[in-house]
Amino acid sequence: MRQIWHIFLFFWLAVPALAQDRMSHIGVLAFRGAETTLQEWGPLAEYLTRTVEGWRFEIEPVTLVSAPDEIKSGHLDFLVTNPGHYVALAAEFGLSPLATRERSDGLMRFGTAVITRADSGILTLDDLRGRRVAAVSPDAFGGFQLAWHAFMAQGVDPFVDFKPLRFMGFPHDEIIRAVQRGEVDAGVIRGGLLEMLAAEGRFDLDEFVVLQSNSQMDFPYMVSGQLVPEWPFTAVPGVEKSLRESVTIALLVTQSLQSTGLADKWSAPLSYEGVRALSAAYHARDSENSIWIYIFAALATLIAALGIFRWRKPQMVEIMPEEPIEPDPEAVKTIALFERLTKREREVLALICDGLASKDIAEKLGVSLKTIEYHRSNLLQKTKAGTTAHLVQLATRFGFDLGDTLGK
Repeated sequence: MRQIWHIFLFFWLAVPALAQDRMSHIGVLAFRGAETTLQEWGPLAEYLTRTVEGWRFEIEPVTLVSAPDEIKSGHLDFLVTNPGHYVALAAEFGLSPLATRERSDGLMRFGTAVITRADSGILTLDDLRGRRVAAVSPDAFGGFQLAWHAFMAQGVDPFVDFKPLRFMGFPHDEIIRAVQRGEVDAGVIRGGLLEMLAAEGRFDLDEFVVLQSNSQMDFPYMVSGQLVPEWPFTAVPGVEKSLRESVTIALLVTQSLQSTGLADKWSAPLSYEGVRALSAAYHARDSENSIWIYIFAALATLIAALGIFRWRKPQMVEIMPEEPIEPDPEAVKTIALFERLTKREREVLALICDGLASKDIAEKLGVSLKTIEYHRSNLLQKTKAGTTAHLVQLATRFGFDLGDTLGK
């Protein structure tokens, strides 16, 4: 009897301890690489762990490609991503915005920047016809789609008029380097990133020009086109009501707390309906009649600027079963090549995608520079990428840029 009482007492004491160990995962779009994302967003996880009783929070870097699978698998409870990505995922998964990011500079909106070298002689968006232009991905919102709207408003179709249009994948830093080295004539990046990296001593602002930078004269950063709401903090369907509400309160209370350990605050969510209009215009680009694409893009820009669009979901939608989509044979081959990489090669690849130089990777992993160069060479040969830029592009496109979690 005494032994039974001891067992009961053990479980009675253990239950509260177990409850405090519950883990919640926050996915964050790693537009500057996994390591930078963990450094930048780690304090938010620490703050929520201190504030939300009974829970521990962990940041999970995700990509445009990997985020849907992470949601489907049930691994993520929350997701922080750009507004275009949110709109697309909300339509598919029913994400709900809990708050909108308010940056340390007080801004709650951002834009895109089309950059060129200062000595390029390129002065307008129209001057880029027939030029080499780099962007992150056709699915990247601030890294391409916002710029697409700016180009289309000037009568320039990026998919037709650039020679070539090159998608390099994350991080944005590599696109700046490609412009700096003259590998491309212009690049599309998130507005404000150039100024931030210049402040860190990474680049000199005088080396670059942001095209159409007079589009938002009262905005502190140079951008090419309209502004959209900052990133939303969203909840994945199925998250416990008490957890969702506790996290929402913890985010909003950052407005009044004197010290949170966070660089940013969180505010009540802004409307993302204008973003939906912009996204709809972009995805209508496959229309056979191109004149309507220009009209739709211009209209969506006006709608987003004036905030007059009010999105209403139809009460009943009949969803027809889709025909099975045949996988792209080339994509399947490329994925198979990346899946054959060793664990160490995956570590090196993740750091390359973070924008680190070989010397920095060698110091971080505690190996010689010669060893890292050997791994770089193997990565280029095994994946048949040819160049580091193409390697980063492929890794990001297929979700193979997050170290040992590659392909999962």
